[in-house]
Amino acid sequence: MKYQEKYAGMKEECFESIKEVFSKLIKEKLEVEDELVEIPDDKPIELKVKYEKNDEEGQLAIKMTWSYLEEEEEEEEEEEDMDLML
Repeated sequence: MKYQEKYAGMKEECFESIKEVFSKLIKEKLEVEDELVEIPDDKPIELKVKYEKNDEEGQLAIKMTWSYLEEEEEEEEEEEDMDLML
């Protein structure tokens, strides 16, 4: 599922929004479209900072990603190993 919120304003207003978003994120109280953001404690997290600029526009993006699949794959492999042992 994807959830998104948008903030707009001048530089100072945007920086205040960023401070508020990250403060809530750190306190594990950030909600996006009434959905609580849950970042796992037990998964590797990849952080990317992307900056683009040309004559027409500029863009800065900060992205955090993680995967739940590794754990599921490991569990499946363990189950397969157990089946082979029997």
